[in-house]
Amino acid sequence: MKLGFIGVGKMGKPMAFNLRNAGHELTVCNRSKKAVDDLVMAGAIAADSPAQAGKDVEVVFLCLPTGKDVAAAVTGTDGILDSIAAGTLIIDHSTISPADSRRMSEACRDKGVGFLDAPVSGGVTGAEKGTLSIMVGGDYNDYILAEPLLRIIGKSIFYLGSSGSGNAMKLVNNLLVGITNAALAEAFILAVKNGLDAEQALDILTKSSGDSFVLKRNLPNFVLKNDFSPAFTLDMLNKDMALAEELALNQGVRLLLGSLAHQIGREAAYAGLGQEDMSAVVKVLERLTGVEIV
Repeated sequence: MKLGFIGVGKMGKPMAFNLRNAGHELTVCNRSKKAVDDLVMAGAIAADSPAQAGKDVEVVFLCLPTGKDVAAAVTGTDGILDSIAAGTLIIDHSTISPADSRRMSEACRDKGVGFLDAPVSGGVTGAEKGTLSIMVGGDYNDYILAEPLLRIIGKSIFYLGSSGSGNAMKLVNNLLVGITNAALAEAFILAVKNGLDAEQALDILTKSSGDSFVLKRNLPNFVLKNDFSPAFTLDMLNKDMALAEELALNQGVRLLLGSLAHQIGREAAYAGLGQEDMSAVVKVLERLTGVEIV
């Protein structure tokens, strides 16, 4: 198939490579030219704008940071809808608000174009291995068309219902990630403050009821290495926590723990840690307590 891909950053680039390696023709567009050049070396075609990436293709993928970025790529000047043909499908892997997804879906429907919100979970490693979890909202017939392509980049594919459902589910997931991320910082500072060895504590917790995906992610890969080079930045997690709070406010749901976790994340960002990995929230508590985990 002829595909377009807009946004080939840390997540989008390996996803685009997997589509290209599966034999699909691929046109790519990105702000940073280095990622585009790497894909061109693999046989992809470079596009100068979203409109160019969406021209003469059957499916266009997006993987962008914010709802504003998605709106600019889809409905903005030189956006996809300026060039895309009726009957084409847009698959948006960005994590944005469900309301923004619905607005994009409606704008596309007016042009006879399909739109799926399909945010992903699994990190860069999952993107590289093609084992992402993908949460999909939108028209079911569009989902059926998209599923074979989604199977190239993901292992667990979930159809959740109408437009916005995929992003609602992703925000629920990242709400839990944010809460756990903050809790782990407190737990390990408390452990070390009491003379416990952090590596032994990790070993025990992974075999106990305190185990979690975020524990296995944060501690061995970032905290215990004292290397917070970002796989998922704190700024991006804070963005998702804010979206979860907005969603909850609109639905009349109290998010006490979520709001506290978001406040902890913002505190760390104000301390200059926003572009480090999300696990860097622990540094603030290290400074406050005078305890270093490593």
